[in-house]
Amino acid sequence: MIEQKSSTTAHINIDDSSFINVIPGATYNVEVWEYVDDHRPHRMGRMDYKFNRDSFAGFIYRLFPGIDFVQIHELQKRINPFFDFEV
Repeated sequence: MIEQKSSTTAHINIDDSSFINVIPGATYNVEVWEYVDDHRPHRMGRMDYKFNRDSFAGFIYRLFPGIDFVQIHELQKRINPFFDFEV
């Protein structure tokens, strides 16, 4: 198992204009952000990944209809170690 990193946050890029913030200690521990006007971040959505990770694919797909499930799986592989889930 991977050691849980509850005090560490992560910034995971989805594409050139959007990213995911992982905040393991927060209630809503996964936030999706996009840059508006090329510089100002805007939160698109957030979820409690630790208890609802099964719905992550639908959550991301609703925000980014052009994304495929392989890309979503790659995102989950980068998020899971922060919650001590298998990669």
